[in-house]
Amino acid sequence: MAKLSDDQQRALAGLLGLGNQSARKSHYPELTARLDELEAERNRYIRLNDELEQRVAARTDELLEANHNLQQQIAQREQVEQDLRDARDAAQAANRSKDKYLAAASHDLLQPLNAARLLIATLRERQLPSVEQVLVERTHQALEGAEDLLTDLLDISRLDQAAVKPDVALYRLDELFAPLVSEFQSVAEAAGLNLRVHTGCYAINTDLRLLTRILRNFLSNACRYTDEGCILLGARKRGNSLRLEVWDTGRGIAADRLEAIFLEFNQLDVGRAADRKGVGLGLAIVERIADILGYPIAVRSWPGRGSMFSIEVPLSDEMPLPISQLPVQPTTGNPLPGRRLLVIDNEVSILESMRALLGQWGCEVVTATDQAGALLALKGRAPELILADYHLDHGVVGCQVVRHLRVHFEQKIPAVVITADRTDQCRRALRRLDAPLLNKPVKPGKLRAVLSQMLG
Repeated sequence: MAKLSDDQQRALAGLLGLGNQSARKSHYPELTARLDELEAERNRYIRLNDELEQRVAARTDELLEANHNLQQQIAQREQVEQDLRDARDAAQAANRSKDKYLAAASHDLLQPLNAARLLIATLRERQLPSVEQVLVERTHQALEGAEDLLTDLLDISRLDQAAVKPDVALYRLDELFAPLVSEFQSVAEAAGLNLRVHTGCYAINTDLRLLTRILRNFLSNACRYTDEGCILLGARKRGNSLRLEVWDTGRGIAADRLEAIFLEFNQLDVGRAADRKGVGLGLAIVERIADILGYPIAVRSWPGRGSMFSIEVPLSDEMPLPISQLPVQPTTGNPLPGRRLLVIDNEVSILESMRALLGQWGCEVVTATDQAGALLALKGRAPELILADYHLDHGVVGCQVVRHLRVHFEQKIPAVVITADRTDQCRRALRRLDAPLLNKPVKPGKLRAVLSQMLG
């Protein structure tokens, strides 16, 4: 190392504040103390650095542990979510299976129930001793209860699985009201009630079948829960909507219980099994259908005075022509005796029941289980009307048989299709066939009315 010059040494000494030699000696203790301070400070920084590194290491371990725990929680959550998805899929599969089973079971149960109802109807129209007549009437009531239960279960199942799609078209209000009045006039009279109707010249855009189902439920409940007085079916215009109302003078419902009436299997003020009427699915079905149609429903009630159920439907400015169905014409006498009818059904018990009932009405009845059997039994003579089941054996439907017979005899033979199938596919097929539909179990009164109208 190069030796410093005298001037450089003096400058360095001045810079260090040591001055001359005597001054340097006097500053050694201070320099030593300063160096000790610096050393202590350095050691403190070393300790702080060590402590910081320890804290960083500890924190890193904590974060690693937390990250590990978080990954475990994420894995557990993913497993739980997968288990929930599996459970949901299993529940949905079970629900679909339940719906299919319920639909199939209801359809199969309706078949023998239909045969039983026809046989009971045959007995009801005969002159029997009073004791047997009472037994027959009680059997008839029991069958009606079973039919209502199966029909409601089947409807609620189809609504829950979203199998019902609205088929909206333009209808006159009288086209909606007339069949309901015809159906419930006798029901009200049997209960000692007066059924009144207040209508008007209106047209509505709706699904006629679904809206009829709602109003039929309103009227049925009104007849069931009204002991005396009257029932009113009416319509009120409200802006661009028409509010269809059913009023009764029944027992009424308390205000705090109005919402509960739309719950499944709920019937108010029923303490004994003997007082039960149905299973409490009717208004639950009404609410589901109203949701599908997008129509608001409402209920008002006055305990001890009566209730009013209503639904609002969209009005139309266009008024269609009167319904193109056969007009109901008064007939002199009974148009059924001597008429030749063909009944096609793959259930032999139903064929026998239909033969007994129609034969009692004076009809000439030809029965068959399929198309080939029908042609054989007819012996070259066309029937005056065909009563065909929708689902026959081997995937054949009654519509196909009716079309074939019409072509074979070269005439448009009137036909009525009877089925337990309530799907929209079935109804579309019948619309193309231009044939009325009767659901199983067939109500004998309705069957007789349809036959009389078509043959009269």
